[in-house]
Amino acid sequence: RVALRPRTDAAHRAEVDDKVARLRDAFADALAPSTHFTVVRSPTERFRSRLRFQIVRLDARGGADAGAPPRLAYAMWSHGAPNIVLDAPCSDAVMSVQKVMGCLLERVATTTLEHALEAVHFLAESARGDDVLVTLVYSKPLDAAKWLSAARALADSFTDVRLAVTGRSKGQTLRVGDDCVHEEYALADGRTLRYKHIEGSFSNPNARITEATMNFLCECARDVIARAKPDASMLELYCGNANHTCALASMFRTIVGVEINSELVDAANHNLALNGVTNAEIVLSDSQNVAKNLLSGTFRAKTTNGVRVVLKDQFDAVLVDPPRAGLDAATLKLVCTFDFVLYVSCGPEALLENIRDGLGREHVLKRFVVLDHFPFTHHVEVACLFHRER
Repeated sequence: RVALRPRTDAAHRAEVDDKVARLRDAFADALAPSTHFTVVRSPTERFRSRLRFQIVRLDARGGADAGAPPRLAYAMWSHGAPNIVLDAPCSDAVMSVQKVMGCLLERVATTTLEHALEAVHFLAESARGDDVLVTLVYSKPLDAAKWLSAARALADSFTDVRLAVTGRSKGQTLRVGDDCVHEEYALADGRTLRYKHIEGSFSNPNARITEATMNFLCECARDVIARAKPDASMLELYCGNANHTCALASMFRTIVGVEINSELVDAANHNLALNGVTNAEIVLSDSQNVAKNLLSGTFRAKTTNGVRVVLKDQFDAVLVDPPRAGLDAATLKLVCTFDFVLYVSCGPEALLENIRDGLGREHVLKRFVVLDHFPFTHHVEVACLFHRER
């Protein structure tokens, strides 16, 4: 077993300071004296609304419990294995998840829900609500009737939260209750935005840092509009469930978002409607395909409003939020043609490669924020604003 990292304010401060120092060193050639550099630190407890745990079975090891069945426990991955075994609910989790974690495995252990259970995922609202989605992941097929009956009993046994339960094995999904939660984010300009987060799809796990990211992007948008034109338009690649789109739509004349995941496209359109956004459209496609077509001149995009022709020249800025591997060559080539680039990166090493491979040739890094999305891990997220110098 590997010990869990200390969850103290002092340990967190030291960790963030170390991450910032390493980022400053890594990006030394890209950071100009005029670059506005900021750091946003996460809370140190009750900050995660999306969590995943491996399930391990602990032997009784003799004594009064000799011969008893193994005890189920949550485990976190470290050094390639689920070595960090939790003896109590994870303090990183929002309070509603902690309530469920504390007794879930004990209630599952004596039912058909235990058989071949290998992982448990949690998705919840942040501190504002009590809706919790639990996904039980299995290594063997499920008996639908027996599983659904046991899952209903499990959901009904929780009275202090509204619990929905999903069961997943290869090629099989069973569900009791909702498949989503609704989240609210409060922005610095006074707006409150609402979002649908779907079980099994990506959503940002740290609400406070998500709000900070949207606030940063709004500041960047104000810079873009001041330097470009009041009715600027934006292309958004890897738009997900329109998290950033909804925050930025009121600042641009139009936004066209691109997302490859059909479930996230559906969630994005739902979120646009939920927030009264009428000047944004979502395209179901991979960004590389869109980039290659736009570099050739046009892209025929299928949106909820029908098929339309998208021209590269109709956009004044681009926002990218790629996976950890960063931008592929075609997407990077397209992004480098824009005067204004907003870049959110959960893999700073890949961002640095993108800067070295083209983005740093004509563009200057104007704003850089360190986003403490993942406290007590080695991961860190950053966001940037680049201007092309002519």
